[in-house]
Amino acid sequence: MAEIDEMAKGAFQEAGNIGMGHLATSLSKMVNREVKIDIPTVEMLTLEEIISKSDEEGKNRSVIGIHLNVSGDVNGGTLILLPKYSALSFSDLLTKKPIGTTMKIEEMQMRKLRDMGVNLCSSYMRVVNDFLGIDMRISDPNIEVNMEGVGDFIREEIGGVADQFIVVKGECFIPSTNSKNEFNMLFEPGSSDIIMAAVMKKMMG
Repeated sequence: MAEIDEMAKGAFQEAGNIGMGHLATSLSKMVNREVKIDIPTVEMLTLEEIISKSDEEGKNRSVIGIHLNVSGDVNGGTLILLPKYSALSFSDLLTKKPIGTTMKIEEMQMRKLRDMGVNLCSSYMRVVNDFLGIDMRISDPNIEVNMEGVGDFIREEIGGVADQFIVVKGECFIPSTNSKNEFNMLFEPGSSDIIMAAVMKKMMG
C-alpha cells in the first residue's frame, strides 16, 4: 500500500487543523459548551481498514455515520462517525436535556444529529475551501443509525469512490461528558499533489 511522504502529510494536516478549529467553534455554539480538539492525524487507509476502525467492539463501536460526497478539483468525502455513547450524549446536548437522558436514537434525535453533521461539514469545508483556494463541493448528507455498527453503510457510501484513501482524522470532545465527534476527511490518493500545491502556495503568500 502506498505511503504519504512527510511534506504531503504536513499539508493535509495543516488543512485539517484549520477545518477542525472552525468545526469546534460551530459545535460549541450548537451545544453551548466548551469544545476541545485533538491534532488531526493523516494516514493512507484502505476501505476495509476504515470499516474495521469503525466496527471496534464495545462502547467504541460507531453506530451513527454521516457522509457527504466531495467533488470538484479533488474527489473524496467527509465521514462523521459517532460511537454509541457519543450519539446518546450528543442527542441530550442538542435537545437541551441532562446527559444520560437519551437511551435510544429515534426520529427526533436523528434529525438533530443529521443537522449537526451538515452544519459541521459545512463549517469545515467552507474554511478549508477558503484556505486552499480550490473548489470542493459537498452533496446532501446521507445518515445511518445502526446500533450494530455502520460498516456496511461506509462500504455502500464510499466503496465506489476508491479502494484506499488519504484520511485526515480529527476528533473533538466536550469535557466532562461522553461526547466525542470523529470527523474524517477522505481524499483519493491522486488528490495529494493538488492539496500540497495549494497549501504551499498559501503559506508562501
